[in-house]
Amino acid sequence: MSLLNMLMGKRAESKTKFPRIYSNADWFSADKVCQPSQWNKLGEVTVPAQQEITFGANDPVGGGSVAGRSVYLKIDDSSDDQLHGKVRFAITNANETNSLVVMEESTHKLSADQNDRNKAVLMPEYPMRAREDSKLQILFYPASAIAVTMDYNGTDTLLLIPVTVYQ
Repeated sequence: MSLLNMLMGKRAESKTKFPRIYSNADWFSADKVCQPSQWNKLGEVTVPAQQEITFGANDPVGGGSVAGRSVYLKIDDSSDDQLHGKVRFAITNANETNSLVVMEESTHKLSADQNDRNKAVLMPEYPMRAREDSKLQILFYPASAIAVTMDYNGTDTLLLIPVTVYQ
C-alpha cells in the first residue's frame, strides 16, 4: 500500500466542499516550548468522522483564481518579540508514522501581510486530503540557538491557515 493511500485512502468525490480559515484556537490552546535545531509541533487538527480536510483553498476572488488563499502566521514569545524560523504544514496519519509535507516557508514570508494578496504567501488547495482520524499539523523549526516559547495568549500571535473541508 502506498504512503498516499495510507494517509488519504480513497477519495469520495460526492462530498461537498467548503473553504475555512483555521485560527489559533483550532490549532492549540496553550503556550508551546520549541526546542532549537529540531522540528517542533506547534499545533494539529484531527479530522472528524466522515470528513476529509486538506490544506489550502482555491480563492474565487478575482474571477475564479486558483492561485490560493492567503496564509498568515505570526508567532510571538512572552516578550511580544516575533519568533523566526521555518514552518511546515503537514498531513499525517493517525499514529503519526507517515507524514506528507504540503508546504515549507519562512516565518518572515508568512507574516508579511495579512490582507494584501500581492505580499502574502498563497496556498492553493492541496490535491491530497487527510481522512478521518488523520491530522493536519503545523511544525516550527526556530532560528534561535536556545529554546523559545510561543505565547498562545500574545496579542500578536495569529494563525490564519486556509483549509478545504469535504463532508
